[in-house]
Amino acid sequence: MTEPCPGCGLLDRVQHVPAVYQGGHSFYRGQGAAVVVPAGEGLVVSAGAQVSGVSVTAVARALDPFPPPRRRGGLLAAVIVLVLVGSCFLLLPFSAFDDPPPGGAGSKVVGVAVVSLPALCVYVAAGVLVWLYVRRVRADRRQRRGVPAARQVWEQGWFCHRCGGVYFAEAGRLLTPAHFRQLVARAGGYER
Repeated sequence: MTEPCPGCGLLDRVQHVPAVYQGGHSFYRGQGAAVVVPAGEGLVVSAGAQVSGVSVTAVARALDPFPPPRRRGGLLAAVIVLVLVGSCFLLLPFSAFDDPPPGGAGSKVVGVAVVSLPALCVYVAAGVLVWLYVRRVRADRRQRRGVPAARQVWEQGWFCHRCGGVYFAEAGRLLTPAHFRQLVARAGGYER
């Protein structure tokens, strides 16, 4: 059993944080509304689509111990597009090799360098995006390694529905859900 809430001194509206978090998730599935559409001289009834999802309460969202998952495809897609664009820019100097420039070999080298500059810039931008992607992958790995330690701290918390705060039985101090999440993130090593 746990200690009473340090805010109100009562125990009747106190619940373990994992239970509050799990209880705040409702899964639903159903049939959407049917749609009637006029077609010629009759009506066409379109059956409703299947609807399903998860409803999360504000308290459960406030007590979520884990950082939100990040999307990964955007940076890689941008790198692919930039490499393709850079390759198109790189074709420009090769198409100019057949035409003799007015000024000799020196002007040909300068011309190729100037025309190749956009391709170089695009490749540098692609390199920066690859570097950002590698940083993001490393941060995700660090977060995953810290999840067990964060979960250990998270599972020790108690939530008082009357006060709206979280406390640890041994600490005796009421915390806001945001401060509680900070402590959990700090324990997991993924604090921002």
